[in-house]
Amino acid sequence: MRIGGLLLVVVLVAAAVLFYLHGKSAQEDLHAVSSISTKLREGGVEAHALDPAEARSFVRRLESMIAAPDTIEDSRDALRMIAARAASWAAAAPSPSPELHAAVALRSAADELRTYGVRGGEGRLDEARRQVEAARRALSGEAPVERPTDALRDRLQNLQRGQQERLRQLDEAMQQ
Repeated sequence: MRIGGLLLVVVLVAAAVLFYLHGKSAQEDLHAVSSISTKLREGGVEAHALDPAEARSFVRRLESMIAAPDTIEDSRDALRMIAARAASWAAAAPSPSPELHAAVALRSAADELRTYGVRGGEGRLDEARRQVEAARRALSGEAPVERPTDALRDRLQNLQRGQQERLRQLDEAMQQ
């Protein structure tokens, strides 16, 4: 009985040590993600603090375009402006933050609508609608963004949208 009890204690101590080391490793990984998301910025974009009133006006403007898709093709300049402004907000936003999430969602919605204007597709409108709703929730404080992994996801999505915007400019230029 003593050997069994001693063995149980040894197993419990070993398990505790393993859990501690695993937790410490997870904390280090989380810190690394946080550090990367803070440093991951799009080059060539001038940073500006998010203007909540302007962002809400962009939400309304994008919603009106989604409601009347026939106006999207003629709204390319407005969509470019919204995307550029959102990119500047994303560049200035802390990681993680509702400001970053809202800026990236607005930029994504504008990009989806630009794509719809060039190529069409109901899926683009649906995705733009989802992104506008995500921006609305972030601006109203309904969608708390607190995890470093959220910030990393937003930063990567922002970089991806920047690349897609450059490709979209080429598409638009080829159609003219």
